[in-house]
Amino acid sequence: MAVILGVSAGPAVPQDVPPVSGSPVETPPSTLKPYVPSSASASSSSATSSGANPGTPKPRPGAAASASASSSPPSAVVPSYLQTVTAMPAPALTVRPLAPSAPVVESFPGVSANTPISADDIETFTDSVVRALMQRDHVLGASVAVVQGNTPLLVKGYGYDRLSPARRVDPNTSMFRIGSVTKTFTWIVARQEIEAGRVGMDTPIVQYIPSDVFAENNADKPLTLRHLMSHTGGFEDTSLGHLFELNENELSGPDGYFRRHTPGRVRPPGQYSSYSNFGVALAATALSRTAKAQDVPSLMEARIFQPLGMDHTTLREPYVIGPGDVRNLPTPLSPALTDALSYGYIWDGATYRARAFDHAIAMSGAVGGSTTARDMARLMSVMLADGQADGISLYNADSARAFRTPILKMPEGYNGWASGLMVRTAPSGFVTYGHSGSTLWFNSNLVIVPKMNLGIFITTNTQSGAALAEGFPNLLLDHLEGNLVRAPLTPTPNQAFAGNKRYYNAIRGHYVSTRRAYGGLEGAVTRLINTAEVTIDRDGRLILATEDGISAFVPASAQNFFNPQNSEGSGPAGKLGGLHFLIPKAGSKAQAFETASNQMRFERVGWIHEPGTLRFLTMIMIATCILVWMAQVRGLTRHERPTEAQARASLISAGLSLVWLVAIFTFNAWQSGLAEDPDRLFTAWPSGQVQLASWLAILGAIGTLTQIGMSWFVYNEPQRFSVSDGWALWQKVAHGLLLAYWLFYIIVLAWWGLLKPV
Repeated sequence: MAVILGVSAGPAVPQDVPPVSGSPVETPPSTLKPYVPSSASASSSSATSSGANPGTPKPRPGAAASASASSSPPSAVVPSYLQTVTAMPAPALTVRPLAPSAPVVESFPGVSANTPISADDIETFTDSVVRALMQRDHVLGASVAVVQGNTPLLVKGYGYDRLSPARRVDPNTSMFRIGSVTKTFTWIVARQEIEAGRVGMDTPIVQYIPSDVFAENNADKPLTLRHLMSHTGGFEDTSLGHLFELNENELSGPDGYFRRHTPGRVRPPGQYSSYSNFGVALAATALSRTAKAQDVPSLMEARIFQPLGMDHTTLREPYVIGPGDVRNLPTPLSPALTDALSYGYIWDGATYRARAFDHAIAMSGAVGGSTTARDMARLMSVMLADGQADGISLYNADSARAFRTPILKMPEGYNGWASGLMVRTAPSGFVTYGHSGSTLWFNSNLVIVPKMNLGIFITTNTQSGAALAEGFPNLLLDHLEGNLVRAPLTPTPNQAFAGNKRYYNAIRGHYVSTRRAYGGLEGAVTRLINTAEVTIDRDGRLILATEDGISAFVPASAQNFFNPQNSEGSGPAGKLGGLHFLIPKAGSKAQAFETASNQMRFERVGWIHEPGTLRFLTMIMIATCILVWMAQVRGLTRHERPTEAQARASLISAGLSLVWLVAIFTFNAWQSGLAEDPDRLFTAWPSGQVQLASWLAILGAIGTLTQIGMSWFVYNEPQRFSVSDGWALWQKVAHGLLLAYWLFYIIVLAWWGLLKPV
């Protein structure tokens, strides 16, 4: 339908940010029962002190002084979206506590016996690397925590969390959005519910959720928590326009969201991983019901944040619930914590621009958390101690073992999802566990390294901070190993293309990610964005081109496996890791490839579904439309005398050409706008512009089919060739070829799903 070159994550243009509005409502305070720790931890002084309110933050020590210490903070355009709002307390409720368990005596090998790491060395290295990468990538603020066991080696902020007036990042109180790192909280609570016997790994999830919220087709294989933890639920990924919401008036609670936006099941559960935010949010909702919690944010507070003293961590968000509001939203974020939130920023090439709060309350438990480096340092210490630290029991030994044991059997070094945690092998060779995450503006990464008894957390508040968040933990591990520079991998002479043509030809081609929508206009757009091209150079390097850029891979010693040429590289290699091509039998073409990150597969597509094919066919379509108008002008200047039916067909073709051109260029204009403001794909979908393009294409299709139906009248005349009356033979042939091509183009658009504007 349009000449599509892919959607790039370029800088976004500024937009107006509406202020928070509405009237707060006062109700009696909540009587939420917190998580009940084991007897061994009841007297621990490190837990939240008696009577403390986790919704009320501690003062920001030195915040004012640190903000004024900067003589020339970066310029900014500041929004008004984080003005103070009054929270409405939740109604009284009861949360089932986790049954107390004895402290874990034995821990995993390599967790406790470690050589102490120098805190000064960590700080010196982190200062140099983080500041350099922040300057390179135009990242306004970052917050970092590094712990070894129960010892914080570094908890430090860099840059600013707000501008005008400038406020420096405080690692204790500056709250950053952490995207999918939030899933770590959900999986911890899941293990608690498994320990209590209220949830089973292989029990159908529908047993925990009302049927009017989520239901399954009886013909489907039952969906279980095991599937949701390993992202093997079989869901398509339909998230455009509703994963994040910038307008608080459009917010809805999880139940309402699930009723409206349940994605389709495109494969039976358990086949392979394809990352699903919906699946994790569904699991979180189920857990809130088995635990008898009011909502997911309340559950996380009672089970994790309050016991660990994480008083600047929350799943709540700033909005106003007015009288008579029926959206079933959780209690909003308190005014004090609202003031602690960092703004999200973009770099537009000249200045930092603050963006609207990217609400995700409907997907609570999957992407909606906000936290500080200090709080995450506390959580990492407990995770390194197998869920037991300072007398606090967060989960037992079985759960600790589950968080280190992949659910899926994958090739060595490939993520098998350890009870929902990502299992990754760093370039240094260390096996790590944790989760990364992003929102529209923030990027974060949580990495646990059991062999070093080390935890690393980093978060950034700028859209361009993805490379810093993803790369810093690996750089730090390389530094601790004393191996900062690695030579790029190179193919051996016997891996060159010339000697392996048949094998490499079976691999190269176009592949599309399974993490996408599978139908309609969203399916077409996500297919265009998520198609990868695999080529092989003469030396035997595999070149992978995706929306994230281009990366080179080198054949591994194992057949059909490829490793990134640069272990610290960015682009597709930085996100995907190694590649494993799935070839059914010798001599056949690869049908798909899986990645070390195991967040999706890439499946081979035929030529009709290649973006290049659509681009080429669209260029031909534009050319035919221009030729129609040229022929129209030629006919007027030559005073041709077509029959009445031919004259009518000529005018209709000219009109349809105009419709097709407007449709194509409208779609391209929408695409060009995404290059400047990529977040619109998530926050303004479907836009009126792209829907208009689709409707115009439908109009063009109807007109074309009408023309085909009128062909008998166009060709039904006594002369086979006439100069003075009727079309010449070549004109009739040209008209037939035109309609044939337009019909073919319509079929291609329908195949892609571009003729479904709603």
